[in-house]
Amino acid sequence: MPISLHTDKIKDEKNAFVKELYKMVINEEQLLEGMYNNEAIQIHKLYLTLYIMNHYKSKRFNSIYYDYLLTSGIESESLILCGFTNASIMQLRSTVEMAFKMLYFEFHPIEWQLHSENQFDLRGIEYREFLYTHPRFSNLKYINREYVESVWKDLCKYTHFDISVINKISVIEDMTNIFSSENEKKAFRDKLKSSLRIVILILFLVDESWLKGVEKSYFDYIFELLYNSSESSDLKINLRIE
Repeated sequence: MPISLHTDKIKDEKNAFVKELYKMVINEEQLLEGMYNNEAIQIHKLYLTLYIMNHYKSKRFNSIYYDYLLTSGIESESLILCGFTNASIMQLRSTVEMAFKMLYFEFHPIEWQLHSENQFDLRGIEYREFLYTHPRFSNLKYINREYVESVWKDLCKYTHFDISVINKISVIEDMTNIFSSENEKKAFRDKLKSSLRIVILILFLVDESWLKGVEKSYFDYIFELLYNSSESSDLKINLRIE
């Protein structure tokens, strides 16, 4: 145990860090009725598409990678609303990655059994390749391999700490939330929407009847928010969405 610093000094440094942190973190009032209310609504509208899909998930559907997907999505929204942009986008990337893996193992039960016993795994591109070769996906006109790879490449910059995208900080005061910049707000919403377009598409590849029998307003909400009319028609026809 290091003893070069007195315990009281460490406590003082910790307290100073916490105080600076909470000066930066967006508070509840600002998000509920204050200056960031409208911005928070615009972001939650997009995450809500994932939460709607989760609410109407079949009770028979059981996938650990789906659970990870949902966990990452919830953490991503929580982090962005608190002001932690870099970490939020990393969790958004995880959401998409879990969708790729979920899709693969839903169609490969033997590989899943081996994987659960630590006897099988694939490289990231191999999970994505399965999506690209899925016959229903390959028939789509608007969302294709090039689109998915572009979104994925952008998200990976945050995990790999690409200096062209990472918001660098040396002290807590350097941290700023996306709501303070119109450009950053738009950039984040674009990343979020692009990611969820892929995730929701994959969920329908797993089960085309995911939202069958659901109130029409919820069904329409997802497609109207994430896709244009041509894309929606293309998805519904080629993924045979009920």
